[in-house]
Amino acid sequence: MAPLSRRRFLRHAGAAAVAAPFLGGARFLPRRHRAVVIGAGLSGLAAAHALVAAGWDVTVVEARDRIGGRVLSYRFPGQPDLVCELGGEWVGASHERVQALCADFAIPLRDHRFQASLLRDGAVSEPDAWRFSPAAEAGWEHLRAAYEALDEAGERRLDATDWWACLEDHGFTDDDLRLRDLMDSTDFGESIRHVSAYAAASEYFESSPANEMDFKMAGGNSRLPAALADRVGRERIRLGWAVDAIRQRGGVVEVRSGAETLTADACICTVPTQALERIAFDPPLPTAQAAAADQLTYARIVKTQVLCAERFWGAEDFSLVSDVTSHYYFHSTQSQPGPAGILCSYAVGDKADVLAAQSDPRRLVRVLEDLAPLDDRAVGLGRGVASAAWQRDPWTGGAYALYRPGQWFTVRPLLQQPHGAVLFAGEHLADWQGFMEGAVNSGEDAAATLLTD
Repeated sequence: MAPLSRRRFLRHAGAAAVAAPFLGGARFLPRRHRAVVIGAGLSGLAAAHALVAAGWDVTVVEARDRIGGRVLSYRFPGQPDLVCELGGEWVGASHERVQALCADFAIPLRDHRFQASLLRDGAVSEPDAWRFSPAAEAGWEHLRAAYEALDEAGERRLDATDWWACLEDHGFTDDDLRLRDLMDSTDFGESIRHVSAYAAASEYFESSPANEMDFKMAGGNSRLPAALADRVGRERIRLGWAVDAIRQRGGVVEVRSGAETLTADACICTVPTQALERIAFDPPLPTAQAAAADQLTYARIVKTQVLCAERFWGAEDFSLVSDVTSHYYFHSTQSQPGPAGILCSYAVGDKADVLAAQSDPRRLVRVLEDLAPLDDRAVGLGRGVASAAWQRDPWTGGAYALYRPGQWFTVRPLLQQPHGAVLFAGEHLADWQGFMEGAVNSGEDAAATLLTD
């Protein structure tokens, strides 16, 4: 059997646990022309965009008072010419759909790749001055080759272990593992001791050389959901509309929020599993699917954007892996004009909870004090701070889905299955899981299922 890579997982049919139920669940329903899309993030807006273009009557409902979901661009009041991201950050070189949409909406993409320095035990190493041990580098290439040769059974075995143990089995020393944990935890939101080795390997061995941290949208990533909303029609989008029940009877789907009910022929639900658990389904979700929603957790991540009077970090392509409170720093305003700049602090796991508990003034000092080895003027150059603690967000409970060992091939396929005329989408179900590309792909895939019925 040919290797079943993560990037091809949804497209392998017969691959039994996902594609057949997803398509088959809708195939024999009568043709539909009305849909309710739950969620006005990228997944929901992409689904609505495709359905409206095909002539469907679509209503998008959103619990928040804004569109965009976990895409959230920000400008400091005192420096409106600079833009940064409190949510979704990257457009990867491999992200074809987001790039195509940006081209369609005339949203330019800016190169935003970095060179990573290392701050460890108070010492700063420049990008070309630190590396892993020869044993780790050899082990990495051996692991890459082994991954590319995996069949489906091998992928499942890899999924059953964690990334730390997998790297240890391939020659990484204790010091290599600690360094890899600092680096990779920023991609998953927790220590690599808690991450599926399959999810991690597919992340690193099937991505661009920059790990899909390649581009950003000029003017802020929020331009894309705004453009999609305009194309869908703002009059079709209801904000502050939190769904509390979905009822299906006689080929009609009723979506309820409080005393108000919308009726449709189909529903695409794009909410994260924490919000999904708040919706009363009638008939109920299958027991296994409801249990899967309960098992999936989301990454604890705090993004703290700090406005600084000058770009004391030096290089425009600056980033920094660190062992301090924040796991990762990077220059958010690369190639944007002026002497002032914005530096992003990215903290995950327990450290994210520590930063989330601080007030903004304390958080600003904490983030910049940690950079004293880089420049002892850092704290004095801070002029403002804006943070998003996604684990405290009431509608997501985290930044993006975290697949633990054993969950990629068990929890995920269950969550992908339709429930009658209700289809599910969102980054947590996507091939490019954790990225804006994945959100768009999953929304468009759900819409395509309805359109090919």
